[in-house]
Amino acid sequence: MSPSLVRRLAVYCGAAGLITGLLTVAAPAASAVGTTTDLGVTDSYTADLAVGGGRVFVPAGDRIIVAGTDGNLTGGAVTGLPGVQELAVNADGTRLYAALTGSNEVAEIDTASLAVTRRIDLSAHPCPSTLALLGERLWVGHGCDNGPGGVVGLDLSASAPAPVAVGGEHLRPPVLAAAGDTLVVGQTALHHADMLVYDLGDGVPALRGTIDGKEWRIDSLRDLTLSSDGGTLFSAADTPGHFTRYDTRTLAATGTYGDGWDGYPSAVALGSDGAYVAAGRQWGSTDLTLYDAATGAELFAADQPDAELLPDGVAFSGTDVFALLRSSTDRLLLWRVTGVALPATKLTVTAPADAYVGSPITVEGRLTRADGEALGLKPLTVIQYLPGWRKLPITGVTTRQDGTFTFQDTPVFELPPYIGEVIYWVFWDGDDGHRRSSASVTVTVKREATLTLTGPQSGVAGTAVDLSGVLAAGDRPPSPGSTLTVRRTLYVKGTSGKTVKLPPVRVNADGTYTFTDTPANAGRYSYLASYAGDGGTGPAQATHQIIVK
Repeated sequence: MSPSLVRRLAVYCGAAGLITGLLTVAAPAASAVGTTTDLGVTDSYTADLAVGGGRVFVPAGDRIIVAGTDGNLTGGAVTGLPGVQELAVNADGTRLYAALTGSNEVAEIDTASLAVTRRIDLSAHPCPSTLALLGERLWVGHGCDNGPGGVVGLDLSASAPAPVAVGGEHLRPPVLAAAGDTLVVGQTALHHADMLVYDLGDGVPALRGTIDGKEWRIDSLRDLTLSSDGGTLFSAADTPGHFTRYDTRTLAATGTYGDGWDGYPSAVALGSDGAYVAAGRQWGSTDLTLYDAATGAELFAADQPDAELLPDGVAFSGTDVFALLRSSTDRLLLWRVTGVALPATKLTVTAPADAYVGSPITVEGRLTRADGEALGLKPLTVIQYLPGWRKLPITGVTTRQDGTFTFQDTPVFELPPYIGEVIYWVFWDGDDGHRRSSASVTVTVKREATLTLTGPQSGVAGTAVDLSGVLAAGDRPPSPGSTLTVRRTLYVKGTSGKTVKLPPVRVNADGTYTFTDTPANAGRYSYLASYAGDGGTGPAQATHQIIVK
């Protein structure tokens, strides 16, 4: 199957507990790799989420919706926040900050009580939209549609923080990232988007240098994140099409993640230990991809076919990833992708490429850790997909102690043509210490062909002999226009035999066929008729021998 089909199937089929409703036309209530929660919002076009204090926070118009890290709504909300945009949570998860474009403020919120503890006035720097928090320093990107923007810093330890401008003006509110001793300010709404790197070593931002947007072909910058030491920057931009890693000291690109074929990069997040990069895309075949941060290897990919992942809409929560989506009906959705940052596992599955109607198919495979060590006895979920995407579960499949598993299945076709591809998708749902995995194998089920060949038992050299037979495809005639290959071998005493290929033999509509041959010499003649098969019927052979005097 094509990679895009595999990914589409994977989004429906990745978790054993969510098999019901797979491969339906409408988007499922639960995705294959976790759960999707409808946040009950249709009037919000903000795009951000923050995780901290055991909760997930999503801005929506004039409020912040609160969910648990299990992905379910808590029923709580923070209201009275006009034009709430981006969010930031402090390191211990006790405080949440929200940029309010409607009131030109930053709100500080207690994450336990959900009470607004103070509002920081930014009326001199209108339309605060983006945030980056590092310790007690909050950087705010601001700017309205009709005027220039910029960046200001706030000392949150002060009772009334005074905004301090950082750098010059920007056309639109820049995207921000802060970690270690580094602040990065990324230009937005520009064809060549520069990223300004500031050193925070002495507490006052000092420009270290610029990652040149023209040199690195950065277009429509959407999101940034930094490693915990501030030394490595990860960006998401429409161009160059992949997610890019930069060294904030040398200001040079040091690696890429993915390519430009799966959609436009729109969101990027880094796991707490820096080992994994979660990358979100728009308008492509893949919404979410997990990469090894060091090597760039793709570890996981999934898609929500009826929803779009929003810019800046990805965040880690332990080994889970949360993503913010908007459905085709403008519903705001929270997608919890579970266990993707756990150690990887490997599931393999094999089966014969072809099988015949009514015959059992043996499917085998093995489940191991990434290093090849077996995981012991583990229950598997197996789904059989028949032509037309009719699905049937196959129960009772469990790995052995060495990780191997075997099962047999005889597909039952209920609709004509009673043949076709059968897909066996095998899932392991993971555990507290290992990531889920899945694999599939496709078997083409064909009719079993039968071929007969008859003729005289003896003949005279130089005299024509007539041979005939019947080709059948199961209980029906073969496909129209079927032909046979015939080879004649002459065995004379003391020789190994000489083989000649005769002209192709056309099969009649009812499956019968005839051909004539004139043996020129005495000896034992063996005729081999072969049918190569077609997409729905297997091959077949038949032989006949004639003694010629």
